[in-house]
Formats: sequence, structure tokens, C-alpha cells
Amino acid sequence: MKKIVLVLLFCLQLFASEMLHVDEFTVSVYGKTSKSPVLLNASLIFEGRDVDINDFRIIDGLNVIIGSFYAEDLLTSKGKEVLKKSLTEYLQKTYAIDIDNIYIQKLFIDEQTTAQKIIEAIKKEGICK
Repeated sequence: MKKIVLVLLFCLQLFASEMLHVDEFTVSVYGKTSKSPVLLNASLIFEGRDVDINDFRIIDGLNVIIGSFYAEDLLTSKGKEVLKKSLTEYLQKTYAIDIDNIYIQKLFIDEQTTAQKIIEAIKKEGICK
């Protein structure tokens, strides 16, 4: 009886999902209206098998896929769902990583990019007009 229980527990461990938290992910994407790069900040949770040991591959896939979207498209519900689907398919096809779910905790556009903040600070100091 003990052997059966141990075998069942072992099988459950094989199929258990892990979680990877990607906090404060910042990437530069193009804006549809501004035609210039804007900063996109996100926090995501990936649920699947072996996500902890493949974290660098997941971050690479996230960079590749998120760069193919316009910033404004990612702010819509449809855009977020397409992002999740595209990322899941890309990770499966490219790295054979099975992602069960992707949860978006936070996704927003930084209104002022870092370069714009620096320029405004320089202008404020009177160094540049």
C-alpha cells in the first residue's frame, strides 16, 4: 500500500505546475500614435512545468513577442489575450516550454520615457533651450 501511495505522489510531482513571477519588466515598444518608442512596464506570472529553470528563455520569448506589438494594442483586452496566446505558442515552438497560464498583474505605458525626462531636466536647468 505504501508503494502505491509513493508512486502516486511521484506521478503528481511530475505533472505539478510551477510559477515564475516576472516583476517590473520594462521594455521599449513603439507607439502607434507617437511613432516613437515608449516604455512599457509589466508584471506577469507564468504557470507551467519547468518554468523556474527556463526563466531566461521565457524572458527572451517575452522580449521577442512583446516587441512585435504596438504599445496601444497591449492596453486593450483583445491585445492582452493575443499577447498571451502568441507568447505561449512561441515558447512551445521555440523552446518546447509548456505554459499552462499567463497572468498579467500589471501592464501600463510610462507616459514620459526616460529620454524625455532627461531632456526636460536639462531644459529646466537652463543648459539647453
